[in-house]
Amino acid sequence: MRLRNILPFALLLVGGLAAAPVLAQDAAPAAASAASLLENPTMETNYILLAMAVLQVVIILTLSGIMKTLGGTGTVWADYLKGRRAAMVLLVIFAASSLDAQAAIPGLAMVTTQTLMYWLISTNIIFFVIIVAQLSVVRGMVRALSGPEEEAARKAKEGDSFADAILNKLTRTVKVEKEQDILMHHEYDGIRELDNVLPPWWLWLFYGTIIWSVVYIFNVHVSGTWLHQADEYEQEMAQAKADVAAYLAKSAAAVDEKTVVALTDASALAAGKNTFVTYCKACHGENGEGNAVGPNLTDTYWLHGGSINHVFTTIKYGVVEKGMQSWQKDLKPMEIQQVASYILSLQGSNPANAKAPQGELWAPEGSASPADSASASATDSTAVAVVK
Repeated sequence: MRLRNILPFALLLVGGLAAAPVLAQDAAPAAASAASLLENPTMETNYILLAMAVLQVVIILTLSGIMKTLGGTGTVWADYLKGRRAAMVLLVIFAASSLDAQAAIPGLAMVTTQTLMYWLISTNIIFFVIIVAQLSVVRGMVRALSGPEEEAARKAKEGDSFADAILNKLTRTVKVEKEQDILMHHEYDGIRELDNVLPPWWLWLFYGTIIWSVVYIFNVHVSGTWLHQADEYEQEMAQAKADVAAYLAKSAAAVDEKTVVALTDASALAAGKNTFVTYCKACHGENGEGNAVGPNLTDTYWLHGGSINHVFTTIKYGVVEKGMQSWQKDLKPMEIQQVASYILSLQGSNPANAKAPQGELWAPEGSASPADSASASATDSTAVAVVK
């Protein structure tokens, strides 16, 4: 094969490889611990792909020589690319621009192992398509050179090929020269109809649906071996609810003093109340009114800040110098969130025998400070990390 026939494809391949780094910049980097070959290829893999590409090039050159021997040009794929030189020129220009981009970006690798593997795979696929096309052309040339009589005699002697036999069994088509035998007598506007049978593959599918319906009815409605669709739906919905609950529980377990938010739904507040009665009533009263040990939790005065973050922090870490223990070993983060939300829900409830206010009037961050507390303290009470 002449050099001019190899040159177009060589330019296409080299231009594509040179453009690879620019394309690779848009791809997400593969994880270092990935076990997949596509995500973490080795140079040995690329060497194998390169060897396959070289072998296919040899096959392409060999088939081109055979085609020339049979009277063809032997340059089918080169002729195909000849009319597409403009696209190749654009690809080479794009490759040159990628090289300029590499020079502009310090430390940019020329071609990564993964990118090179992708391009070698693409190259092997292109070579394989060329080989298949060449084999098809060679087969057609052999048939043309052997003549229709010799081809018919060969077919009669050898019979149908394996592929033809499978196709005949699947379709049961009638050969063109025998269509006169199944031609129906009626005619409409010059159109005649063939009395073809239904394709066996269609009949097999139809019979299969009948068999499947019998199996389904017996297993679902007679023996009860399989679940009914309604029961299966209910089962899947129950499983979905369990999965959602497990996800929410897992998310709740990750709550901390920085990410906690106040809960307002009745079920969460009820759970928080149960926790409060179990662990907090002794020091803060059954309704949060406070007693000789703990302060009142229902007024707007707080010793250490009244936001959900502050309340969560105090319950989690405690205030040891004031006699409040840390509850992070006894309560889960979700339970601390629930009881903190319940405590905040007690604001303004005014229970009987409420203890006198302690601390400073709490003003949520970003709101105006009340007038009666303006002179109570010159410091910002929101800076304290814990609540009473």
